[in-house]
Amino acid sequence: MCADHMFEKEVLDPVDLTAFYKDYRKAGDEIFDRLQKGEISIDESGEYRIRKVCAQYGIAIDERSVKEFQQMYRGYQRNISMSEELREFLENTDAELAVLTNGEHAHQYAKLSTLNVFDYIPAAHVFTSGKLGYAKPDPRAFDAVMKALNENPMDWYYVGDSYVNDMEGAKKAGMKTIHFNRHHGPEGEAADHVVYTEKQLIDLLNELSS
Repeated sequence: MCADHMFEKEVLDPVDLTAFYKDYRKAGDEIFDRLQKGEISIDESGEYRIRKVCAQYGIAIDERSVKEFQQMYRGYQRNISMSEELREFLENTDAELAVLTNGEHAHQYAKLSTLNVFDYIPAAHVFTSGKLGYAKPDPRAFDAVMKALNENPMDWYYVGDSYVNDMEGAKKAGMKTIHFNRHHGPEGEAADHVVYTEKQLIDLLNELSS
């Protein structure tokens, strides 16, 4: 996360950055519906998140710095990349793949394009809540994907890192689930499998598809 480049070291020394990141994401979840409805922009959403989490951790941040942080975050989003291990898995798997992601359509497509996802998954298999009109964990989002692909949800595993949005939503839609809990967040019975590292995830996917 770009917080360690934004704030002085002594400001962040007492802060658990893993917890800070989790709470940053939670702040985004709080206002996701407003973003989904077009009531606020992506930048306004990002500014709210950093403003909220800094207040929570007692970190002083003025409005100029809030906007600077959001622009820095946007810059990082343009430089994200897929690991070589995941790239190798995608190149070699025979499994049918699809993506369902929450967010504004163009923004999510841009992130996926930066990650070169479309080298492995056709655009027709990529679905965003902004386009569908339903957002995870609403089972209708998962149902819409399965209907578009003419697939039985019981034949699919859904992989996600959010227990509520991904595991509970996919399970209600009848899918099997893999919780990629890399941030060690809440867990529960809606997950059929739980993994904590990318290696564990890839090993499990290889095992399930063998």
